[in-house]
Amino acid sequence: MSHFLRGTVAVRLHDLSGNPLGYCGRRLDHKAIASWGKWLFPKNFPKKDVLYNAHRTLAFRHKGIIVAECPWAAMRFAQSGIYNAVALLGTALSPIQATWLTQAPAVLLILDGDQAGKKAASAIAEVLQHKTRTLIHELPNGMEAEDLTDNQLNLIATNFLLSF
Repeated sequence: MSHFLRGTVAVRLHDLSGNPLGYCGRRLDHKAIASWGKWLFPKNFPKKDVLYNAHRTLAFRHKGIIVAECPWAAMRFAQSGIYNAVALLGTALSPIQATWLTQAPAVLLILDGDQAGKKAASAIAEVLQHKTRTLIHELPNGMEAEDLTDNQLNLIATNFLLSF
């Protein structure tokens, strides 16, 4: 028996159509996070083919899509009543993900407030802006979208929806 998800919170992953693909795990132990990062994915998992929560947000895509780095952030948006948030499962954007996102009238990128997140947001905006309105909400250094309060998340989403 595999202990792949031991010490994590399991998060179910689906393809863009909603078909289950498996699980990833959000590590909880601070030492493990420091050594290996917060997220654990199965070996050879096709992250480039997945936008976490895309199948649930499809009904809201016509209102615009909010894009975060990780599932935790998309969950936080949903917990605060915002149902049009997806997660990249990292900082890279694949052509499959870009095609799905550009079917929205606008995209708000709210990646982590670290160097990797800021660099990725700029690169992703460059790709998307040719096909859909693309905005970046830059978080303060060290901040992640899942760290924000419900009021902060709602303010960001409201301002985004009013911007187009």
